Amino acid sequence: MSFFSDSVVAGRRMAHRVNNIMWERRLSIDTRGWIKVHYPDAGHYATMNYALVQKVLRHLKLRPDDVFVDIGSGKGRILCCAARFPIAKVIGVDLSTEFCDEAKANAARSRGQRAPIEVYNMLADEFDYTDCSAYYMFSPFGPETVGKVLTKIRKDRDGKPIRIAYANPAYPEAFAEQPWLERYDFWDAAARGEEHSVAFYRDRT
Repeated sequence: MSFFSDSVVAGRRMAHRVNNIMWERRLSIDTRGWIKVHYPDAGHYATMNYALVQKVLRHLKLRPDDVFVDIGSGKGRILCCAARFPIAKVIGVDLSTEFCDEAKANAARSRGQRAPIEVYNMLADEFDYTDCSAYYMFSPFGPETVGKVLTKIRKDRDGKPIRIAYANPAYPEAFAEQPWLERYDFWDAAARGEEHSVAFYRDRT
């Protein structure tokens, strides 16, 4: 149940739209839009407002030795925001050549970077996650692919610790089927008055 009136929610949405435009200009990037992705088990392209992005990234407690990866990175909004933190590297993985080209262009002109950005045009369940310690996913696929990606992460990391932010968490059952992961926090959108819910996971070790 939402604790916020329709007028309050509408006002927040308008404030987020204005804030998004301001951040796009501040970073000198263009990542807005809603685009359907024509690929089996893939979700559509959408973005999370900048205010919530900043909260999520801070909650992941990014460290100087972290390699951050956005799985289903689209046009690169999360990449450009994460790169403003003093971390080792930021990586984007996406199956769309068009999105990857736009993400690379945005990364090249993004202001305020403190970490390098790399973008890989490939399937998420084929990427090598060996060096990746912090993860972000904005509901990029259905449960089958989510399961495959999580299994690949576990294999590549081989017991090394990870943290995952799963935004707009449409398929929590895919995470529940991974006994090596635990959900350590959950932000309910309705209770918090946010645009999207976010679930946070980490390895049990």
